[in-house]
Amino acid sequence: MRIFKIWVLLFCASIGTAAQAASDYPVIMLHLISAGDKAAEEYQPDQAIDFGNRFSQLYFGHFEGQGLEFAVGQADTDAMLQIELAFSRLINSAVTGKPVEDVQIQWQELRALLEVAPMIDSSSASFTELLVQSFLILLREGIEALLVVAALVTYLRKAGAGDKVNLIWLGALVALGASVLTAIALNKLIQNSGAARETLEGVTMLVAAVLLSYVSAWLFARREMQQWQGYINDRLGQAIGQGSLWAVISVAFFAVYREGAETILFYQALISDSGGELDAIMAGFACAVVALLAVYVLIFQLSVKLPLKQFFTGTAALLYSLSVIFAGKATLELQVAGWIGSTYLESVPTVSWLGLFPTLESIGTQLALMLLPVLGWVITRKRREVPVVDMQKEKALV
Repeated sequence: MRIFKIWVLLFCASIGTAAQAASDYPVIMLHLISAGDKAAEEYQPDQAIDFGNRFSQLYFGHFEGQGLEFAVGQADTDAMLQIELAFSRLINSAVTGKPVEDVQIQWQELRALLEVAPMIDSSSASFTELLVQSFLILLREGIEALLVVAALVTYLRKAGAGDKVNLIWLGALVALGASVLTAIALNKLIQNSGAARETLEGVTMLVAAVLLSYVSAWLFARREMQQWQGYINDRLGQAIGQGSLWAVISVAFFAVYREGAETILFYQALISDSGGELDAIMAGFACAVVALLAVYVLIFQLSVKLPLKQFFTGTAALLYSLSVIFAGKATLELQVAGWIGSTYLESVPTVSWLGLFPTLESIGTQLALMLLPVLGWVITRKRREVPVVDMQKEKALV
């Protein structure tokens, strides 16, 4: 509970920087589409860098920089992600000097998405509507981080390291403080370099994915050993103290940090668009905190009742699933930022909650991560077979 109180204080301090006037999102969207029409009409492959920058400015300067990402994302997350993906394809095609026909077709596809994109209008929203919008922001952004933190806290307690649980919460608290500073910095950076936010989000999610996969593999490898209580209290406790604990704390930090800065930026946009109607927004925020606490207690109570082997196996599976989801989302963010190319796959659907996006790069990253456990199993089995073969050779010689 103390962590949540501190978070609220940090949250209030950070949203104080949001003093913009309410945005007229339909007008901004019309300006974006008009600028896109002009860029697509004038596009020339031999001026790839210039037009790549023009299309990038449509995304970073208009869609993200002027709040359309927030307005569309709060109304329909999938629609927002489809627009991001379409922008990534268009920018990549322009930068690489694709033929005029290809770029113009991709712009028309993106234009169609922009024309029908749903957008919230907080400037005329009622108290209840603002409360619900505020509630959903924190609940949606916080649930993934909460799943990770709850799993790690329960894991430490079951592993006989309950005295180290405070370090998990410390990692989460440090992440929240870092999120506030990052949100303040990004408010400045987005005005000059909108790609900074996408790059930061992508890199953070990628680091979180790697750490989650490491910790989940570490847990899964020890699931059979948990039948010996002495091992839990002795050997596992030593292993935690010798370095794995820091990996666990790092997972908590990056899981919370990955969500924190974006949550603050969304609240800043909501407050700016609502004209400063803080009562409804803070009421929704408080309700979301209560809901997240209830989810945490539920997860913890269910986990405590599970046998050790099932708990360790389930926790490893959960963390690894989240690592695959994070990897897909990280790839999309880095594609939008221009760090990774975008090869579109028409036959693949967009499933945002799985981190599944129709690009070769995103799917390839997820498949590579999914194949790692198989590779680890093969290597482990090979190593186990070597001593058996050696023993058989020794018996044959005797």
